[in-house]
Amino acid sequence: MMTAKARHPAIRCFRLSEQPSARLVCLPHAGGSASCYRDWGKVLPDHLDLLAVQYPGREERYPEPFADSLEALADDITEALAPFAGVPLVLFGHSLGAALAYEVALRLRRRKLSLSRLVVSAHPAPHRQRDSALHQQGDAALLEDIRRLSGGRTPLDEPAMRELFMPMLRNDYRLIERYTRDCPESVGVPVDVCFPLDDAEINEDEVRAWQDVTPWTLGILPFHGGHFYLREQYPDLVDRVLQRLDFPISQGGRRYVTT
Repeated sequence: MMTAKARHPAIRCFRLSEQPSARLVCLPHAGGSASCYRDWGKVLPDHLDLLAVQYPGREERYPEPFADSLEALADDITEALAPFAGVPLVLFGHSLGAALAYEVALRLRRRKLSLSRLVVSAHPAPHRQRDSALHQQGDAALLEDIRRLSGGRTPLDEPAMRELFMPMLRNDYRLIERYTRDCPESVGVPVDVCFPLDDAEINEDEVRAWQDVTPWTLGILPFHGGHFYLREQYPDLVDRVLQRLDFPISQGGRRYVTT
């Protein structure tokens, strides 16, 4: 079992069991933190560990400098995950976290570390990244985009919160808006895409383009709702992801296997 001394500040361990079947590793969206995934432990089976990635510059890592690039951040996360790869890892990333999870998956494969599946949410395939430069615009433009994605008011409408968190959010936008990958590279494992049907940030063609990064048939998991559908629907999301895993996991007397 992973000891406290072996843990890295980039990894928040919400659950570590004695004999896990796998470890679900969750990567947040732009402006998000590891705490976004804390409640997922309530709906996971007992023997599936729950880890979440904490990016620098937020929560307990607030004093640390922001990442210079998405690729450099992926390098750091891969290094932090290496001690946890004694059992299969399942990566889940939402929005910016989807592109980052893909880059981490590539690095895990190159290092021959245990990766079982990649699950991405609400983001185009890496070689279909949309052009955008909001990080170069003023706070008003960034705030308007956050309101659009969130469906209304956000905590950043409060001036004190905006002053505290806008630099971190702007850097997250910079990371994803500068990220490019002209040619898709296979992650060598099955890939599933969680597709919010009312999300203007992704369309069906961009979903299906994820097929180019896996030799397995792409899994497409549609959800009703907008960009942050998973805030309320995470129990259903977790349930459907568990059904896609290629090894049995028990939960409440049920067994989940690949469908």
